[in-house]
Amino acid sequence: MHRPTKSLLICLFLTLCNGFSVGCRWMDDHKFLQHSETLMNVLNIMGGEFTTDSVDIPFPEDLYEQAEYLPTDDTIWFILQTLDKISELFDGELDSVWDEKKVEIFLNVLTSQSDGLQSCVRAQKKNSKNLQMYFKRLNNHVLKRMAYSAHAWELVRKEVRTHLRRLVLLGSATENSI
Repeated sequence: MHRPTKSLLICLFLTLCNGFSVGCRWMDDHKFLQHSETLMNVLNIMGGEFTTDSVDIPFPEDLYEQAEYLPTDDTIWFILQTLDKISELFDGELDSVWDEKKVEIFLNVLTSQSDGLQSCVRAQKKNSKNLQMYFKRLNNHVLKRMAYSAHAWELVRKEVRTHLRRLVLLGSATENSI
């Protein structure tokens, strides 16, 4: 009977360890926090002072509270879903509300963040219907109803800032648990 060589066993062990690793390189290397900081900075300079007005759609705080207690993989999936929904919002009719270059930078960093997090999710999960409904209402009741005006976009920018802040808190807790 042929016995496996020591190097073959080591190789197999390393492959298994990498395949079932709990860690997420994107989070371990603190890229999530770096990209989040960049997103916040670009969002801050995209427009002027943030409006003091608010949208009449309640912020989904309960979803964030639930996400805090999910397994790490599911929390990362929630963060990823939220970033994708933000990206979809900004794919809308932005006609000269903000400097096009700043919006492009924001979307590029957002895409990079999503791509990095995607590498952390081992299997696609079910999307949160409540999160989808929230962003749909934000689009329909704020942007569409206000005819994609500059004021509507400023309201959305303020909401996105709140999401990014909450995502940083979730991501930080996730980084500490990996």
